[in-house]
Amino acid sequence: MNMNHFLFLFFILLFGACSAKSNSSTGVQQKHTEELEAIHASDSLLTEWDLVRMLDKKDLFRLEALLQEKRSELPPYIVLYLDANLQNAFNQTEQSLQTINKLLDNYSESLSDALLYRVYAIKYDNLFKQYRYNKAAEALEIAIDKYGHAVDSVWLAVVREKDYNFVRSLKGFPVQKMHITTDVSIPVSLNEYNHIIMNVSSGGQSENFIFDTGASNVISESCARRMGIRIFESKASTVGAVDKQVQLKVGLADKLRIGDLMFENVVFKVMPDESLSFPEANYVIHGIIGFPVMNQMKEIEICKNKSITVVAHPTKGNSRNLFLDNAMPIVQFEANHDTVLFIMDTGANTTKFSENYFAAHTVEIKEKATSNTIRRGGVGGFVDSEVYELKNVQLKIGGQEMVIPTITVLTDKLSYLTNYDGHLGQDVLMHFNKLTLNFKEMYVSFDN
Repeated sequence: MNMNHFLFLFFILLFGACSAKSNSSTGVQQKHTEELEAIHASDSLLTEWDLVRMLDKKDLFRLEALLQEKRSELPPYIVLYLDANLQNAFNQTEQSLQTINKLLDNYSESLSDALLYRVYAIKYDNLFKQYRYNKAAEALEIAIDKYGHAVDSVWLAVVREKDYNFVRSLKGFPVQKMHITTDVSIPVSLNEYNHIIMNVSSGGQSENFIFDTGASNVISESCARRMGIRIFESKASTVGAVDKQVQLKVGLADKLRIGDLMFENVVFKVMPDESLSFPEANYVIHGIIGFPVMNQMKEIEICKNKSITVVAHPTKGNSRNLFLDNAMPIVQFEANHDTVLFIMDTGANTTKFSENYFAAHTVEIKEKATSNTIRRGGVGGFVDSEVYELKNVQLKIGGQEMVIPTITVLTDKLSYLTNYDGHLGQDVLMHFNKLTLNFKEMYVSFDN
């Protein structure tokens, strides 16, 4: 058995830690889709509701350009609503909060309950990214209790079970802090599954953690206890790779050192040891450093010489090609001359096209690609899936061009890929000597 496939569905669980918050807006998206008619007009004839639909479809770069062009023609509350969402997606959390306050102070009566749910969900996400957990919990509570009736009930239950129960567990936790005065280089290595491994220390103990853009901060319970990380009970849970419910606890590292970087008050999702152990692969995950830490690093250079540099003073990029779907980094680029949106996942060994991409290119893929069946497994069991192997895929991304010999095309629907064409793994991300990931200016670039 190919153990990369075995581990693939497990990392969907870790995506769930990030994508659960994405679900907080999915129910609203479904409502919008039901309420809005299909777009048949040219860009010059687009209505405000067409622009809202573009937001729901994550067509954010085009939306940003059109909003600037049509700003004076739109109702003020729609402009503010779209601005708040775009600012959130481009990681401008404070600007988004200010826009939300202006929207609620002046135009709350103009907004439907479905839109108000989305506004408070975005407010929650902004506050969570600022590590202001009390305020974040308050905003999500308003979204659920006051406006939850206007969104899909299934998704609302997911938000309550995962997001609200988790953030409620963090009430009273202090704000996360990072101490940096100059660029810091952190030694890393790649394990047999091409996961980036870095040494993390706390409480006088150290352990090797995975460095993964596609996950939250995660730690096994035994590792948390060994490293002196305080553990708290929580009602939050997550769903494993094949729909097995996994109960979570909450961990708080008062001080956490990664290389020469010192962090304070780092929150972890604490999982049972068995949920992070894979006997079939002789593989154990002790912990994962995910988006909440990376986001505070702002600019990260990942080099093939097996080091990560955290830049003290982030640089401005030539062009923005990155946005956030809550905590998931999404990058726009070209694949076989089509513009696509991919989740960027340093925890994935290989790049994969999603069922979305397969549905849009079915005829071409069936003509050019080779079909195959893979067995993927993780927490809860195994599943067999039909896939296609697409050869010599041309990519243009981050100022560089490359040809990837083979990319797998998934035919199964995976919830975290609902709006996207696939996810980028190590085969693309490490194709060149250096990958720069900038969460301040929101760009990804590659250098030889």
